[in-house]
Amino acid sequence: MQIQRLSIRALTVLIFSLLGMVAIILSILAGNYFRQAALNAQMNSLSRVIEVAAQETVRDLTRHTFDLGMKLAHNRELLTALQNNQQNKLVSLLDDSFISGFSGFSKIDLQKIRIYDIKLNFIAQSAEGIHGLKPTLASHLVKQTSHRQGIERLKAIDALWLSAAGPMHSTLVPIGGLHLAGYLEIVVDPAFNLPNISHITRTPISIYSASGEPLLLAADTHHDAGFLPIAYTLNTSDQAAAFQIVGYEDVSRLNRQMNQTQLVTISGFLLLSLSALAVALWMFSRFLFKPLRRMIADMQQMRHGRLDLTIDQHGLREFYLLADSFNAMASQIRRRTEDLEHMLDLDDSAIICFRNDSEAAYFNRSAIKLFGYNEQQLGQLELADLFTEDIQQLVQHNQTAGKLQCQLHCITSQAEQLPCDAVISQMDVDNETAYALIIKPQSPTSDTPDKLAQNLVSSLEQNGQRMEVIEQSLHSLLEITRHNPQLLNLLSNVQDNNHQQASESSKQQLREQVVITMQATLACWEHELHRSKLQLAEESRIWPVYIDKSTPTTRTLDKYLQIDTCPNNPRSQRVIDSAEFVLRQLDNQQGHCPQTLQTALQNLRNTLAGMQ
Repeated sequence: MQIQRLSIRALTVLIFSLLGMVAIILSILAGNYFRQAALNAQMNSLSRVIEVAAQETVRDLTRHTFDLGMKLAHNRELLTALQNNQQNKLVSLLDDSFISGFSGFSKIDLQKIRIYDIKLNFIAQSAEGIHGLKPTLASHLVKQTSHRQGIERLKAIDALWLSAAGPMHSTLVPIGGLHLAGYLEIVVDPAFNLPNISHITRTPISIYSASGEPLLLAADTHHDAGFLPIAYTLNTSDQAAAFQIVGYEDVSRLNRQMNQTQLVTISGFLLLSLSALAVALWMFSRFLFKPLRRMIADMQQMRHGRLDLTIDQHGLREFYLLADSFNAMASQIRRRTEDLEHMLDLDDSAIICFRNDSEAAYFNRSAIKLFGYNEQQLGQLELADLFTEDIQQLVQHNQTAGKLQCQLHCITSQAEQLPCDAVISQMDVDNETAYALIIKPQSPTSDTPDKLAQNLVSSLEQNGQRMEVIEQSLHSLLEITRHNPQLLNLLSNVQDNNHQQASESSKQQLREQVVITMQATLACWEHELHRSKLQLAEESRIWPVYIDKSTPTTRTLDKYLQIDTCPNNPRSQRVIDSAEFVLRQLDNQQGHCPQTLQTALQNLRNTLAGMQ
């Protein structure tokens, strides 16, 4: 995209839009970051809560097993049977707890009761309960008990350990009081008590074995997006994994709050961005866009030759300085232009400047007087209408660089041919070629042609400085009009030789059709698009715009609007291009005017095809 197509307003809106988008993206990223941070904090908090709840559950389990163990340890029958080594009696007494029950039996899942001597050697175990357990004490209990001395051996200890049947919890209680006779081990299944964690934490939980086998599943939580799973591993006393406890935290409220916060934040950013954009656009419109539009409008009018205008200086400091500088420059150009035009009008030689397409771009008063046409008529004529010689061929055949001195025959409005001395200068203006002709009628004399040529050369040499000034003046005037690319455009389409051989009736029919098409084109442009003829010439870049006495005109385009002024060999492609340009601007609009233009354009093409 070219930078000149981008306006300050569009750039301002784009910048604020980008800032708003960046703010929204940052808000979304920050919201997601804070949400994840809140969830992480929630997970860490719930994990610690589950850990505390699990430890509390194990302590509660130890308390119940200790009560049972102390009750059995103070049973005189059990102590007597142990001292007398009565195996059957011990088994019977141990089984009684499974058969008859005990206080708090609903609080624990009793698996086995075993008795050891003071050296922790196995003596007996209950026949009831789980089968397949090795008749040995858990290694952690053995380590803890073997290192105890004195009164420390009379204290009960517990441990969570792994068995072939899964994790077990054992509480070891001394038997015999101060006179230690042995130890009583109460073995329970801790999985029975782990669901109490859910009551303590008030969150649903799922319990899995160390191998991942589900022991307890929370109902409809692991599929619900509103619950956040937090895992905690309950280890044995030897730090081996015993259970995997997964708690589910209800984060739906947190999600709602975070979404609401994010929505409020994004809405706030949008509101602030739009408010800032509105205020900025108002300020830019008040202090930048309106003065800039006024300045551009004034410059456009001055560009079309309204050098008498001045740019409004009301605005910010920079606009004031810019307008002041531009007005000063325009004033200098205006004075320079007036001086140049006055200088050329005072010259007694006829001065005419032609474009490369043979159409007149400038002429002074002496030229009007010489040819006998008024300004409008002279501006519509071409080189072939004013001179019998082919000026372009003369310049092309000129082997010497610079100005060409020659004699020309001028055709006046009365169809008279006047012999004139002429100097033809080829100039380059804005990378285009133009021809400046300085013409002076020959005075009646009886001198020979060689004498006349000698006098002409002598006169030119004596007035060389004056001719240089005139040439520079013409060059300056053409430079002023170089803003219009059509001023010196090359002839784009050369008529085919077959057109010159066509009959007068075919030429007349073509001229009529060209005029009809051009009139329809201008009618659609003015009535449908509400634009002027001058704007058609400028925007299409097909027709040249001339500056006559500081007033822009469309002399060439005007010729094609009347059958009387239409050239004998009209440039049909220009008319076709103009019609197609207007139809493109109408963008397939329907109506009487566009339909008439399309019909006229098609008829013109058919006429050209018939002539070919």
